[in-house]
Amino acid sequence: MLWRRKLSAAVERSPHFYRSVMVFRYRNVPFVRRIVSRGHDIVIEGFPRCANSFAVSAFALANGWRDPRVATHMHSPAQVVLAAEWNIPTILNIRAPNKAIPAFMAFAGKLGKIDAARLGTADKRAWVNEQTLRFARFYETTTPLHEHYVLSTFQQTTQDFGKVIAQTNERFGCNFDIFQHTDENVQKIFDYRAEHLSPDASRDNFKAEYAELYAEKANASARQRAEDIYLSALDKSKIEVPD
Repeated sequence: MLWRRKLSAAVERSPHFYRSVMVFRYRNVPFVRRIVSRGHDIVIEGFPRCANSFAVSAFALANGWRDPRVATHMHSPAQVVLAAEWNIPTILNIRAPNKAIPAFMAFAGKLGKIDAARLGTADKRAWVNEQTLRFARFYETTTPLHEHYVLSTFQQTTQDFGKVIAQTNERFGCNFDIFQHTDENVQKIFDYRAEHLSPDASRDNFKAEYAELYAEKANASARQRAEDIYLSALDKSKIEVPD
């Protein structure tokens, strides 16, 4: 299935074409509402496992659970590019690549998108390399647009997302309701999105294995690109590197 990821990466180079393909693909299912359009109120996007689900749920809890005008979870830079073009307020989530990539690989395995039990080491290495390049491409594409979004680190999203919404209101002149980051509200989010958010010990071994593959010499070039753009994205948004 690696070829599909490579094909998607090629299509993403043309955001309008990518959007057309995705609208056609999801035309008969509710997921189509997540694809950015001029009618959306906000875009909340990021590489997988960068607290996207928490961010969307926190925003929805504060502003209405079933608001269909949030474009999200395509995990594509095309969403951010088009949002910038159409002047749509955007929150871009980010996480250190050495955390996000192994977490995504392990989660994809649990969902059955990657059959980790049957993949050999060489195949796993190829998947990690492609996801590392995907991370790099994602933020290499979006970082030049830093004036068109509010960047939120994993720590900011999961610890004080109300502040992120407030920054979004200030930058874009919006009046979104602020998420109150209380223990009660956080628990509501975890209850609602348990599979996506809750820690899962069954994924820990896979995370450790993918973290080792991420750190291998064979992944050095892609890893350097990912880590360089991660630091650049933080710098452009004047955010200190999280501990």
